Amino acid sequence: MTPKDYEDYQKNNVKASKSQLKDYIQIYADMVKKLKDENSIELDAIKNNIKDTYPKEIYFTLIDEKNEFVKLMLSDTSKEYIIPIFTDIREYALGSSKISELFLDNLEMKVLTPEDIAKIAEEDEYFQGFVINPHSQNFNMGRNGEI
Repeated sequence: MTPKDYEDYQKNNVKASKSQLKDYIQIYADMVKKLKDENSIELDAIKNNIKDTYPKEIYFTLIDEKNEFVKLMLSDTSKEYIIPIFTDIREYALGSSKISELFLDNLEMKVLTPEDIAKIAEEDEYFQGFVINPHSQNFNMGRNGEI
């Protein structure tokens, strides 16, 4: 979601805005299904659009009552984790209700910028990346923004 859309949401409770990144991810996913090969040259333009759009948006994630991020652990034996993030208010509402079923804590929304994500990646060796819109698109990016 763009910062302007978020301001509109805060001021007017407008939830209709749709993330450009969400659109690009959906195009990418549809192309992957058709091409069956993520290295196809046709996907390069979409990958570039995703990377170009990523720094221009803000995201929503969940924090618990200790003000810590909700983390999805990669395995039971590892401390490595990913953070679920959502591209817009509708995705957040869908995803947060499903994730809340997995956790007993009271969960709140937190706004994250790409700069926030970069800071986490620099400071926490166990952070492996994030999953965008985990309950609809389930699109993964690594700690350095790789797709």
